[in-house]
Amino acid sequence: MRRALLALTGYRSGEIGTLTEGQWQSLDRLAAGHRLQPHLHGKLVRSEIEAEVPAVIAQGWQKAHRFNAIDQLVQRRALAQVAETLGERGIAVVALKGSALAWSVWPSPAERVMRDIDVLVPQPQASGAYRALRDAGWQAPQADGELLDRMAREETHLPPLLSPDGVTCEVHAHAWASAPLASVAMPLCDDDRMLARAVLDDTLGMLVPADEDMLVHLVVHCAVSHLFNVGPLGLIDIDYLVAGRQVDWDAFWQRAQSEGFARPAALVVALTDRWVRPGFQENAGCPIRADAALLDRTQDLLVQDPEARKDINAIAGLATGERGTRLKEAPLDQAEGSTGFRRLGRLAGRGASLAGTLLKKQNRSDGLATADLARWLSED
Repeated sequence: MRRALLALTGYRSGEIGTLTEGQWQSLDRLAAGHRLQPHLHGKLVRSEIEAEVPAVIAQGWQKAHRFNAIDQLVQRRALAQVAETLGERGIAVVALKGSALAWSVWPSPAERVMRDIDVLVPQPQASGAYRALRDAGWQAPQADGELLDRMAREETHLPPLLSPDGVTCEVHAHAWASAPLASVAMPLCDDDRMLARAVLDDTLGMLVPADEDMLVHLVVHCAVSHLFNVGPLGLIDIDYLVAGRQVDWDAFWQRAQSEGFARPAALVVALTDRWVRPGFQENAGCPIRADAALLDRTQDLLVQDPEARKDINAIAGLATGERGTRLKEAPLDQAEGSTGFRRLGRLAGRGASLAGTLLKKQNRSDGLATADLARWLSED
């Protein structure tokens, strides 16, 4: 079902063959877990799926598409509120990832499901931006100023904020900061340059990263920050971006070599070629070729169990000799009102979760595949 889902989201849907009713139900559950049902509805309407999709499954995709269309409108309003609130305080705001892509390069924003909206602000102003939104009525954990400033320096984003309409926003002080495994080196991140080069998107009505910066961010987010556990959406975002924008591939690969994301980019390009955009690897002039066995293992990480991602990374950490990858205390656990007893309870819960994940063969396999991926990314 994992390979069948990848095939449905790309150009190889004709290869999935005849599925039983139970298999279609399993595939649909997997699609729901990876937020793909609205996109599959769009592909079905555009006749981009060759397989015979059962009517009940197609109806479910249509329903998910309709609900997400409403969610997107609410999220866009929340994004505009963030830009207005922070703009009034002289804080530059750049929309990231799905927040920037759904309304500009996707066929329809209703197809791009977002758990939250993400914005990048200058790191020195991140804690001020967070407090400004909280003062404007957004709900947030009671983190004090010292903790917020430390998170702005060390973490990718500050604690989540919840709008009055129930939309979650992550205020990023950095486009990226750290990988889930200590053995994986993060590429150079020049947030100031990304902010300075941001452009106004006329459709969205706010700043977004320049095209090359957007592509770099999507690559690093997918391959390094999350070790491919972002789901097929990670490849689809890139596919729609490069379809609608002009990319100077020579300049991109020169930057990839100098900033340390050439190997992650090569994997992303190869998997996009394999499942979503045929010929992409050749057209992009990719200078690094991963072997087929690594691609086989890595593509399965795109469709791993979404609920087990942190535990799978912990298994990978154990396989690479790291300790405490899953069980360490997060900075947010230190927020005001989080007692030592509660923190101990959370750590115990994480330990129990990891123990349960270890009992599942597929999750153990995904953990070992993640470890293999981490080793490959770390090679010179």
